Amino acid sequence: MFTVSAIIPNYNHATFLKQRIDSVLNQSLSVYEVIILDDCSTDKSLDVINEYINHPLVKHVIINEKNSGSPFLQWQKGIDLAKGDWIWIAESDDYADINFLLKMMNLAEQNPSAGLLYANSALVYGEIVQTKTFADLKNEKLKTNRWSTSYFNQGIDEINEALLPHGTINNTSVVLFKTSILKSIHINDKPFKYIGDKYVFIKMLNKTNIAYLPDTLNFYRANPEGKPKYTTDFFQYTIEHFFILSWVKKNIKNLSNVSLQKAIEENCQFSILPIPPKRVSYFYKMLLTDFTLFLILYRYNLKRTLKKIFK
Repeated sequence: MFTVSAIIPNYNHATFLKQRIDSVLNQSLSVYEVIILDDCSTDKSLDVINEYINHPLVKHVIINEKNSGSPFLQWQKGIDLAKGDWIWIAESDDYADINFLLKMMNLAEQNPSAGLLYANSALVYGEIVQTKTFADLKNEKLKTNRWSTSYFNQGIDEINEALLPHGTINNTSVVLFKTSILKSIHINDKPFKYIGDKYVFIKMLNKTNIAYLPDTLNFYRANPEGKPKYTTDFFQYTIEHFFILSWVKKNIKNLSNVSLQKAIEENCQFSILPIPPKRVSYFYKMLLTDFTLFLILYRYNLKRTLKKIFK
């Protein structure tokens, strides 16, 4: 059986942290090690973490004296320390089913060429587990039953068919990464605040394959309206998608133009008129990064804006 390193990156999730840590430590198939990282929390997170500091499975506890500004910088610290065959980045406000690791390791054994594994997640609003899971929402939105059954897919095909246009791996806590592959990619070579996880998934699947289990094995705390946690900063979200699309264009040989267009339409919408002054610097960075892609995005959004004005 494979070994798993669990990384728990935390920032101000004291309310949920004990449930999260317990759900990692109490797995029916034990983790190999737990690495807890705190990004200079200002709540009572350290009080919770101190309860586990002497636990035999907790191998590393790293407390930042200054906030890093990015969860993905914290991820890298944990990845560098991890010694297990697989890495589980267990986000600090989620919690796991007791059989998560057992079922995922069975999935790994059944799909030896898959270096990224994931399962289904329930959504939790407050303390209420919702009836519809992420699988239900994806099946409804994309008019499919793809996420109702297990599947294996080639990494590049998964990027084109689902991940790039639709962001179909909805949260990181339900993913296991093959350690050797995750350590081989650069996860912080772009300035991500929000969707660096999607960037990591895509870079992984450019090197490996994917396997999915429809069992609901993770509980994801979501905004009660079902909106992303970064709703107030949608332009930053668009910029980060731009960096992902730029990397994909330059590095994935079998990129589907249809997939790229769908990704632009679904994830890169922004208002052209008026242009707030602070956006000018962002546009300049985008131009320098990928002139052609910037023109594609700008032309698409200009048409979209004009259509709204003159309809």
